[in-house]
Amino acid sequence: MVKKATRILLVDDEVNILHVLTDILREMDCYVRTANRPEEALRLMNEESFDIAFVDNFLGSIEGIQLIEQMGRMDPDLHYVLMTGNPNIDLAIASLKKGVADFLRKPFRIEDILISIDHVNRKRELEQQRKELMSVLELKVQEKTDELKQIYLSVLVTLSRTVEKKDLGTYGHSMRVSHISGRIAQGLALSAQEVDDVKAASLLHDIGKIGISDCILAKQGPLTEEESGIVRSHTRKGVEILQPLKQFEALLPAILYHHERYDGSGYPAGLSGDVVPLSARIIAVADTYDAILSDRPYRPAATHDKAMQELRAWSGKQFDARVVSVFDRIMHEEEDKAALARTA
Repeated sequence: MVKKATRILLVDDEVNILHVLTDILREMDCYVRTANRPEEALRLMNEESFDIAFVDNFLGSIEGIQLIEQMGRMDPDLHYVLMTGNPNIDLAIASLKKGVADFLRKPFRIEDILISIDHVNRKRELEQQRKELMSVLELKVQEKTDELKQIYLSVLVTLSRTVEKKDLGTYGHSMRVSHISGRIAQGLALSAQEVDDVKAASLLHDIGKIGISDCILAKQGPLTEEESGIVRSHTRKGVEILQPLKQFEALLPAILYHHERYDGSGYPAGLSGDVVPLSARIIAVADTYDAILSDRPYRPAATHDKAMQELRAWSGKQFDARVVSVFDRIMHEEEDKAALARTA
């Protein structure tokens, strides 16, 4: 059901479409204002606040995506639905970068409008929840206690797991990576604090995906180059989310660099060898191991043996050979213990 009292701004140079949409939306108890010129839309935004703006992409003197950029500067919290009769992948990618929440292809049905508003309202609610949670975190950051750090971590892990629910096949991934990373860190004889930091960074290593479209995260099949670039941005976005929280300062290098490769072919900075933080090298191994064992939209899960085979094959290239060796030893020890238990 469409959330009542949703405040909607309609922007289209075709007056007939504005009339039809207005009648439909008011029947659904929405508050509606209309504009058939870009300058009229900007004037209305100066006078009132809106929840969702439906914007046609062809407005004569200006494209809808350009108007959305101007509107975004006026109200960063406004959500957009782009209406177009000529959708294409380039427009979709450009729109996502500008913050468009959904598309309506002309001609559309009443059901399309209902689905779009419901979809955008759910995204608005999630975004509001995220902002409220982050506001709570920022207010309490001054306390700087271990208890507060645990509260922050719990909330952020909840956000991270919300992302995993969107990213098909990854639910529980961060928890599993944290467990594996902790075991490797202990195997490398790191201090108790370093082990805790590696585990915490593992829990939050994909939190930057919270700002990435569901359409990309759950896409069936390979990503385009543009989409891959958006996904790769999650390491920097994760740091941007956590940077204001001083308690997590020690975790940032692991989160930023966990997709670097030992041979320098990774991202975001192309670091190589021991220049890559050890915590990031540990997470890289744990992350890949769990990813191979998990179902993804584009491939089924593989076995433990296959995952270990891949790690060994890329040891010294994609992965730090010492980290792979320690993880290999840990896995062998667990297998030996399991075998001993079966014969007892």
